[in-house]
Amino acid sequence: MSSMSKRNLLIDRDWELRLVDKVCDDIRSTFNVEHCAVLQLSYEYSGLLAQLMAHKLSYADGPLDIEPVNIPYANEFSVHIHPDQLDPYERFIVVDSGCLSGKNFTNVERILLDYGFARSHLCFCCLATDLNSRFKPDVCPLWFNGDTDMVHFWWETKTSHFNTKYSGDRL
Repeated sequence: MSSMSKRNLLIDRDWELRLVDKVCDDIRSTFNVEHCAVLQLSYEYSGLLAQLMAHKLSYADGPLDIEPVNIPYANEFSVHIHPDQLDPYERFIVVDSGCLSGKNFTNVERILLDYGFARSHLCFCCLATDLNSRFKPDVCPLWFNGDTDMVHFWWETKTSHFNTKYSGDRL
């Protein structure tokens, strides 16, 4: 089934908020958020998720810090995370709204492990993951079959980048 003929799995605003609550509940029960920040992948897709999580997982009188990472579209540039973003923290909750191929999480995990973070100090999470993804997030409340369905959030605008995402070149 081509990407253009896939069924649209629309995550509306209410469903998204319930998914965020589920992710936060799971993180609270399994991951220590002390000296932790949210590492936000894909500015334009994960901003709302990162902001909500930073507040919902507040620690020590304030929301968690958010450190954004610019994730490229296909063949744009390599993922780079400056050490100054990483040094203040012992742990990261790495967030991306969705995980289609797993490429973003795989690349960022390699960078963080190479930098010296223990895998146990990293929590990779998203709201929806394709069952075919090569990366399996630590926390994800919604799994879908990317051969037949494509996740779409209520706030997404159809653009040429949106179409690239749906062809599998990005997430």
